[in-house]
Amino acid sequence: MSRFRLPKDRIVALGADWSLLLLLAYCVYFLINWWYRALVLLKPSYQVPFPNYAYVLTVLATLGIAVLWENLGTSIGWKGVGLEHADLDRRRLGRQKRLVHAGADLVAWILTALGALLALIPLAGLGAFLHGLASGTGLTVVPGVIILPMRGWLATLGLSVAFLAVLTGTTVVAWRGARALWSWLWPAAKGARAWTERVTQTNVCRVADLENAGPPRRWWKTSWGLMTLLLIVVTIYVGALTTQINFGTLIRRAPVTATYWSKLARPDFRFFLLTEPDLNDTMLNAAIVSVYMALMATLLGLLLAFPLSFLGARNMVTRSRFGWGIYTLTRGFFNIGRSIEPFVMAVFFAVWVGYGPFAGALALFVHTIAALGKLFSEQVEAIDPGPAEAITASGGRRTQVLRYGVIPQIVPSFLAFTLYRWDINVRMSTVIGIVAGCGIGRFFNYFKSELRWHEVGAVLVVIAIIVLSMDYVSGRVRERIA
Repeated sequence: MSRFRLPKDRIVALGADWSLLLLLAYCVYFLINWWYRALVLLKPSYQVPFPNYAYVLTVLATLGIAVLWENLGTSIGWKGVGLEHADLDRRRLGRQKRLVHAGADLVAWILTALGALLALIPLAGLGAFLHGLASGTGLTVVPGVIILPMRGWLATLGLSVAFLAVLTGTTVVAWRGARALWSWLWPAAKGARAWTERVTQTNVCRVADLENAGPPRRWWKTSWGLMTLLLIVVTIYVGALTTQINFGTLIRRAPVTATYWSKLARPDFRFFLLTEPDLNDTMLNAAIVSVYMALMATLLGLLLAFPLSFLGARNMVTRSRFGWGIYTLTRGFFNIGRSIEPFVMAVFFAVWVGYGPFAGALALFVHTIAALGKLFSEQVEAIDPGPAEAITASGGRRTQVLRYGVIPQIVPSFLAFTLYRWDINVRMSTVIGIVAGCGIGRFFNYFKSELRWHEVGAVLVVIAIIVLSMDYVSGRVRERIA
């Protein structure tokens, strides 16, 4: 069976360069709109009517420019992964040889993408089939084209089996074709070179392996350095325009807020122990609810993050394809869970289970699993492999390796991370209470909406005391653990 090995470093570098060029293209598009509106005096919502195909051309053009950049100079991506073009004697290529390599490299990437599309064709057909079957629009494997209408359940079952058989055969053919194409472009045999390097009689190696590397050039004399500077300047400029930063307005309108600041500076703690009539609660009880909400979310999150961290550690599970799949899914959950703010999760949980501390605790709970799981798994990956290897060599079982070779090394850091996470959850719980309608955040939201700034000042003082106290206690405990 044909074997291939896609160049991970080169794919990462190309993805980074392409993304940076797309960012630059977006900044250019934004500046064209902004400058045009400023010159013609149009309303801020006006957009220059670019044709739809212009966006497609921009995406394709930036990809081509990224490939040329990686071949004709040193791109940011190639600088990051430490790659360089060289001849067969590992000497840096000249300009003409780089240009030839650029053309072949562009063809290789296009063929690689075509192989990916070929492998995805059966998946698209399966999606179209399942959609047509579930929606009752008809049996099809081509999106938007109904091949056979729905019939009785027995006939539909027979046709479905036939369709799935065709899809299975198509999958085998498509996958074999993609593998054959990729193995031709990126062979996995030891010492084999990629198709581009075979055609151009060149080599891709590490910068440290070059024979004529010479002293490194100053960053302002390199393409990656100049592009980095350009991206920083343009991104900051576009960011300032997008956020409409105006320090003059900030200073000019400062006296308008003087009344609010004076009221906040004189907090009213009347409802710290007394029940607020409309909320039917006290600020002290609400603060306790916020602390316990963070505590329960941390403890429950710890119970799930601990076992999941071993599934998300590369050195624990990636010894087979199944292990790689588990590792990828677990790390994907950690990344997705951390990317969604608890404030947003609280909105959905409040609709799901109703407003209250349970919704806030669930939001913190999910985010805690992802955050602690990521920290824990990285700590597992950083352990000293010596004890685990010694136990394995002496005939120890997998559970014994974890119990005696891994867990003793990670317990102190796990406890420190858990305490730090509780500290974070306490701070988050004050904000989540605004959405979930619970805890001290509920008081803040109510007093703010009623323009009772003296009481708002009291709430802010209570929140500050809670956060400072938790920070002090968790910091001292972490010092003892360390």
